[in-house]
Amino acid sequence: MRRTLAILVAAGSMLLAVATASPALADHGGGGGGQPPQGTALQSELYGASCTSASACTAVGDYVTSTGASKTLAERWNGTAWTLQSTPNPSGASYLNGVSCPSASACTAVGWYVTSTNATLTLAENWNGTTWTLQSTPTPSGATSSGLSGVSCTSASACTSVGWYGVSPGAYETLAETWNGTTWAIQSTPNRTAATSSYLFGVSCTSASACTATGYDLSPSYKALAERWNGTTWTLQSTPNP
Repeated sequence: MRRTLAILVAAGSMLLAVATASPALADHGGGGGGQPPQGTALQSELYGASCTSASACTAVGDYVTSTGASKTLAERWNGTAWTLQSTPNPSGASYLNGVSCPSASACTAVGWYVTSTNATLTLAENWNGTTWTLQSTPTPSGATSSGLSGVSCTSASACTSVGWYGVSPGAYETLAETWNGTTWAIQSTPNRTAATSSYLFGVSCTSASACTATGYDLSPSYKALAERWNGTTWTLQSTPNP
C-alpha cells in the first residue's frame, strides 16, 4: 500500500512518514472548490466506499499529481459508470480514508492532511448532492498529530468518525469525533492502561446512540480493540485474540 503519509506500525511504535507540503490552510475549515484529476495522475487509489443503492455509490481515496502532490480523490457510481468528482484540498498533502453516505445527496468523507511543517491534522469533507466542501474538525489538545480513518453517518446531521492522535513520540491514543449537522466535536475515548499505543480504524453506527468502533492496540503485541458508544460514553469491550 502506498501513501505519502503512511501509517507503519512496527516493534511497538508508529512511524509517520510525511512529505513536505504547501503552506497550511489558515482556516482549517471552510469551503473552497477543487478540481478532479486532470491528465494522467502518477498513481491513484481508493480506500473507502459507501452505497445507498445498487446504482449510487461513492468512493474516496487520493491521487498523486504529475508534480508529486497528493490530493483527495472522490468517484461516483451511477449504476453504469464511475465518474470523478471535484474535491477541495487544504494546502498540503491531503488524503481521504473513509466515507459514509446516509442518502444519495449526503456523504461525509474523512482522512488527514499534512502541512508544510509536517504537522498531520484531521480532515473532513461533506457532499450535499452537488459539491464537496471542507469541514472544520478539532484537534485534541496537545496532540502531536491526528487523523481520521473511518466514519459512519445515520443521517446528514449525525456522523461519528474515529481515528488516532499522537500524545508523544511513538505513542498514540484513540480518537472519536461527532458531527451534529453544524460542528464536529471530540468525544472522550478509553484506552487500555497497558497499551503503549491505541488506534481506531473503523466505525459503524445504527443510531445516534449506538456505535461500535474497532482497531487495535500495542501492549506490547498487537491486540484487537473494540469500543462501544451508548449515546453518552465510549467503553472498552472485551475482544478475543487467536
